[in-house]
Amino acid sequence: MIRKATQRDIIQASEVLEEVKMHMLSEGIDQWDQEYPNKIVLMQDVEKEEAFIYEEQNELLAYMALNEKCDEEYNDLNWKTAVPFVVIHRLYVKPTAQGKGISSKMIRYAEKYALDSQYRSIRFDAFSLNETANMVYLKKGYELVGTVSFRKGVFNCYEKAI
Repeated sequence: MIRKATQRDIIQASEVLEEVKMHMLSEGIDQWDQEYPNKIVLMQDVEKEEAFIYEEQNELLAYMALNEKCDEEYNDLNWKTAVPFVVIHRLYVKPTAQGKGISSKMIRYAEKYALDSQYRSIRFDAFSLNETANMVYLKKGYELVGTVSFRKGVFNCYEKAI
């Protein structure tokens, strides 16, 4: 089940986030660290009512934030659709639950959310060295519109019209 996250979810969301960070590092993906994302960022997502979780039997297995905020680097890209748009942030799945279609369910939820909220497109970025994530997004019909550079390296930017 996917639902809006609450304050009660923050501890479990933070624990899963740390598992994801360690798993990515073990796979050679140095995308996230103690600086970003962290528990404070998750708390801010929840306070703004922008956080969503996927859970099964009261176990949090995935997390994402949805809002209209994007980094200024996005302004230099050739986006295909006009405003308004929603941005997916911090989508992650517990390592032991990966490969079971949960990220696809989260993406479908974001697409329904965008449609219901009358957004014209979904935008986000993905670490260029995270091949699995990039393949999932392309398979889901997201179009690569360019790249941006952040503190950790090059990120691919994707968009899908809704």
